[in-house]
Amino acid sequence: MRPFLTQITRDLKIAWQNRQDIVVMLGFFIIIIALFPLAIGPKTAILQTLGIPMIWIAALVASLAGFDRLFAQDVRDGWLDQIGLSALGLGGYALAKAVSHWLTAGVPLLATTPILAMMLNIPMAQLPALLVALLTGSMALTLLGVIGASLAEGARRSGALMAILVLPLAVPVLIFGALAATHDDGIVSPHLMLLGAMLALLLALAPLVAAGALQIGETESGI
Repeated sequence: MRPFLTQITRDLKIAWQNRQDIVVMLGFFIIIIALFPLAIGPKTAILQTLGIPMIWIAALVASLAGFDRLFAQDVRDGWLDQIGLSALGLGGYALAKAVSHWLTAGVPLLATTPILAMMLNIPMAQLPALLVALLTGSMALTLLGVIGASLAEGARRSGALMAILVLPLAVPVLIFGALAATHDDGIVSPHLMLLGAMLALLLALAPLVAAGALQIGETESGI
């Protein structure tokens, strides 16, 4: 457990040193949402209908912005080679990277969502369900991003390749997340349960897939 927490602490320190990337990501998220009412116009009914899906789309696009560099620095510095020989292992390392990325990207998005929801005229009664669904869905999107980043690591134009890999897999998360935020059955709806089941599945699969992809990348680079 200690190596896992040490890796998260290290990543958070690096993220703080590069905090301008977090500001850019958050600014990108806010700009996407801010431009939407300008394009639609002052039509409250349309904003209330499309506001929640727009928040989900903006969160997906903004959160994927930094995944193409998720493992790059550790590969260049030789840190990944040390991780492969440590008690943490590549699977625990990939999960720690997911946690640190969510803390630096997902938490700021969640913190600004209530203000942006007011901008889109989303009813305050829907805000708790939106935040819970976005909390669960952003974790799932982060794990998908870790899978895509590990598979695309070392490839030319890795950002475009990662988007091709992740975006189709993210569609069910967006669908269930948007439905969970707009459902009238309260916060815990069937769609939120499905979203939670997807998160649990990704928690089990993402470290294994990422570890395998990173191991193959290390083997090929050593040849």
